[in-house]
Amino acid sequence: MNKQEVLSILDQYGLSAKKSLGQNFLCNDDVIGEILDLSELDKTKTCLEIGPGLGALSEKAVGLCGTYVAVEIDTRFSDRLHAIIEDKGGTVIYKDYLALGKDDLPDPEMTPDVILSNLPYYVMTPIMLKVMKDFPACRKMVFMVEEEALDRIFARPGTKQYGPLSILTDLFGRKRKCFNVDGGSFYPAPNTVSSVIEIEAEGNTWNPEWIGFVESAFALRRKTLVNSLSSGGKYSKDKILSALKALGMKETVRSEELQPADLTKMYEILNEGKDAN
Repeated sequence: MNKQEVLSILDQYGLSAKKSLGQNFLCNDDVIGEILDLSELDKTKTCLEIGPGLGALSEKAVGLCGTYVAVEIDTRFSDRLHAIIEDKGGTVIYKDYLALGKDDLPDPEMTPDVILSNLPYYVMTPIMLKVMKDFPACRKMVFMVEEEALDRIFARPGTKQYGPLSILTDLFGRKRKCFNVDGGSFYPAPNTVSSVIEIEAEGNTWNPEWIGFVESAFALRRKTLVNSLSSGGKYSKDKILSALKALGMKETVRSEELQPADLTKMYEILNEGKDAN
């Protein structure tokens, strides 16, 4: 799909981009092809796309996979998406993904193998955390994000940007930046550069319960881990101090000093009574 095709589709259906929803329509066939190559879709796989928009990815992805489901917040696109997705055997759910429940899916037990999305900056973090919670067995996620968001996704311990998003994506699996996409690859063209990232599950170690735990650990960012975790009321200070001792950590440690694996060990001790080994 190129810019002229986007303009033609918008004109055909009487549509326009909504700035309030962060809509910028992808219109670069090379980028579309690279994203689909990364997704490694085939007829054995189930694909979930969040925010298909005009369907730049959808119109090709629906024919590559065995099951294709899209979640779109903007009902204005229904005629367009019906023609390129539903008429070809795919499913479109018109709902804000952040409000989506399992019962909204065509199969409540559905587990997508691949999740695709071009994520607006303002909902990037909540959507990424929700997909990891909703679909813990997903094998691969391919997201387009604003380049400046990479500092938060790939942040390391001890840095200002280090927090739940970087920790939880680390724990989910292997993540990497694949390539940048300039503003001219979208209509309307944003004044930002985008980046395509891939998060691929490794093994079966992911626990979605880590999400709430890590968020609690950063609830009071400038405080110690003891004060932050105890502020939610689930864990007593004495229990947290005991866990820190078992792990050989100082009582004054802050969450931003800890490696992702340190936090999962803390979770295990606090919730399952496991020892530090």
